[in-house]
Amino acid sequence: MMIPNLKTKYRAIIAIDPDVDGSGFAILNGRVLHTRRMMMPELIEFLRGYRKREDVVVVVEAGWLNPSNQHIKGTEKARYASKIGEKIGRCHEIGRQILEFCKFYDLPHVEKFPLKKIWNTRDGKISHKELMALCAGSRVEYGFETKDQEQRDAALLAIDHSGIPMIMAPIKQ
Repeated sequence: MMIPNLKTKYRAIIAIDPDVDGSGFAILNGRVLHTRRMMMPELIEFLRGYRKREDVVVVVEAGWLNPSNQHIKGTEKARYASKIGEKIGRCHEIGRQILEFCKFYDLPHVEKFPLKKIWNTRDGKISHKELMALCAGSRVEYGFETKDQEQRDAALLAIDHSGIPMIMAPIKQ
């Protein structure tokens, strides 16, 4: 069954922003969006419930697709850069494992190139206010607040993959 206003054949889109400390998770059913943060065992258990479903797609942010050029800047220490590299590598491995479980469970899945950081925050990531404005402008129902960046990133992945036009409503101050 096709859901109106979506340019996709899927009834639901599950989007995941992989992270070692709990992955951002979003599920978009039509124009209703829910997010939360899940540790790997909980996430895998959730995905198992959708095994062999062809009307659901899992979209995983694949940071490993990013061509990176990480050099130590003058003020950074090698140990600090090494720790960052280790954390990024662990997050990438979480994403790859999620994709392996999708294959095992016969779930349609997509490796999604990370979205550009174009938002009005210092690091370019989407803020809560911006996500609320995007949902309002795009007519996506998302009525709860989250201070969790991974959840907001997963929500953005789901909306982007759905084909729903991304329209910003005026941001409420």
